[in-house]
Amino acid sequence: MKKLLLPAVLAFLVACGDDNDPPEYTEDMQSLLDTSKDFSMDSVIYLADTVKFVDMLVQEVDFGDRDNPWLSYSVNAVSSAINVGLWVTPNSDGGFIKVKCRPDQDKDIVFNEPKFPATVDGYKLKFKSSLKVRDTKYHDVLEFKATDSLENICNIRAFYYGVHDGLVKVVSRNGVELSRVPAKVYEDAEDRRASERARADSLAQVVADSIAQAVADSVAKAIADSIVKANEIDSTDSDSDELLQDALDIAETVADCIKKAYSAGSLTAIKDCKI
Repeated sequence: MKKLLLPAVLAFLVACGDDNDPPEYTEDMQSLLDTSKDFSMDSVIYLADTVKFVDMLVQEVDFGDRDNPWLSYSVNAVSSAINVGLWVTPNSDGGFIKVKCRPDQDKDIVFNEPKFPATVDGYKLKFKSSLKVRDTKYHDVLEFKATDSLENICNIRAFYYGVHDGLVKVVSRNGVELSRVPAKVYEDAEDRRASERARADSLAQVVADSIAQAVADSVAKAIADSIVKANEIDSTDSDSDELLQDALDIAETVADCIKKAYSAGSLTAIKDCKI
């Protein structure tokens, strides 16, 4: 009886051990999880193209805890459609890496038991020891590319995730590269845009004033000419001079009304400029 009982007990203990096995993951996955202590915790980052566009992005990261490590990373742009999610999840089956690359994406791109380089449905993951972005060199960078996928569900071609820094570069659908830049670049761009808007508003006001003045002068002249002509026909009227002055005053009032309507940007307000 004791001989039969011992194997049964051992089998039970092995079964319990299987249920409580610690997470397993590849060495490549470990490289993405080992940076929790030195990860740059900037919640706001900036990407810029080679022309003038600079975008602000908000990033969030969570590395789990020592006994149960994982990576959950997301970054969302304020002005553009950049929306990237990256999850590294170890488990007893080897774990997986999941990528999300657009805001309204229902389907996730999953790399099971990934060892770099990894490929699934034409999407690729590759680990780079370093990557130079503009004048900055970033170390330990995960490259995601969607260019070989027959049905690219992403709204970008590629993104580059620095394991110490977060998103450092994105390649858009049309091939435009947006690279990580300091906050000063974004601040300068905002100042430039504000200055350009002010100049545009000033120019628009000058044009509106010129148009308003031209229309008002034209209307005033037309009214005055009509009254002068009528006065010439009825030259026997002793009050003709007084009537002419009244007509000119009315024309000036109408002209001023039209000018104000144009300056306010309301063409419909001209109908209220009645004699």
